[in-house]
Amino acid sequence: MQILHYCARLRLEDGGVVRAVLDLTTALARGGKSVTLIATEGDDWPESETGVQTLHSGSFDRWPIRFSAKRLSELRQHIEQADVLHLHTPWEPANLQLANIARSCGIPYIVSLHGMLDDWVMRTSSLKKRLFLRFGGRKMLHHASVVHCTAQAEATQVAKLIPKSTLAVVPLVFDPTEFLDPPPTSDPDKYWPPREKERPVILYLSRLHPKKGVDRLIRAAALISATHNARFIIAGSGDTDYVRQLRSLTEELQLGSTIDFVGYVEGDRKTALYRVADVFVLPSSQENFGLVFPEAMACGAPVITTKGVDIWPELEKSGGAMIIKEDVVSIAKAIDHLLVDPEKRSAMGAAGRAWVESTYSGDAVANRYVDLYRRAISR
Repeated sequence: MQILHYCARLRLEDGGVVRAVLDLTTALARGGKSVTLIATEGDDWPESETGVQTLHSGSFDRWPIRFSAKRLSELRQHIEQADVLHLHTPWEPANLQLANIARSCGIPYIVSLHGMLDDWVMRTSSLKKRLFLRFGGRKMLHHASVVHCTAQAEATQVAKLIPKSTLAVVPLVFDPTEFLDPPPTSDPDKYWPPREKERPVILYLSRLHPKKGVDRLIRAAALISATHNARFIIAGSGDTDYVRQLRSLTEELQLGSTIDFVGYVEGDRKTALYRVADVFVLPSSQENFGLVFPEAMACGAPVITTKGVDIWPELEKSGGAMIIKEDVVSIAKAIDHLLVDPEKRSAMGAAGRAWVESTYSGDAVANRYVDLYRRAISR
């Protein structure tokens, strides 16, 4: 089976889509499948030892972020040789072009939405997105062999927008090994100051974006600091102006000694940070899957999040997560509830870790993607 993936930008700092694509292609290659990943921009390609074949498409040479006829002719050769084409995200104009090529040469294609047709997303820049759907986007999705969602909640939301599409729900591939059994190189003492006795660590780790609720977490930290000597660590990068606003809010609330902004983290440094955390909080208004959740849970951190996360039913059912409302008071109450009850924290941490191990270890999830491709090819 020749599987061809296209992801326009391979920049891990952009968020979870790139991480998901890299994890999926690597898992497929590890399972003996022939996988080629094509991308246009970015430097975060899979390592050669993963077995994933890589191809730089060349830059977008037609406005807006599209390929010229010459470039498309070059890409067509690769699509014709594939058994199935897997496109990532619905809003890329280049994806419309590649889907057209696939249809013209009889190659089935799959589109992974990555949460980008969720209700919250469609309420932002609604006119622009609906125009995109009207002028090509909906056709691309309706003609796809499968439109891939990562949670049932996502599928429920998008069904009304693309009623003629064949939807399939498969979670993201996630290899929990490095979090369940952290390597010695991820020793927290190597990267982070030693824990201060009686000073628990509350961790936020994700992209810094208004939808993620970072400002609400900072305001909740002000309430928590009145009764707890807790340390809040905010990890992630974002738009410069927005990060400046968050830092200004922190200063305004006199939380300079309570909140640390540590920037973008990856690799052993990220694993070490999860291991430092007593509680992981991501009060997002919209999140499709959120690989940070199984990562944190694999490291034994209890999770606090909201129903804005598409996999919230799965997280809640695991026993390792509290699902709360998005407001400041609810965030603060949930954090306080866990800080005053170390046994509850420990029980949630153990339950979340067990859920991750039973759900994501081995090739079970990757094999579901293989089944998805087989179904697409046989249609």
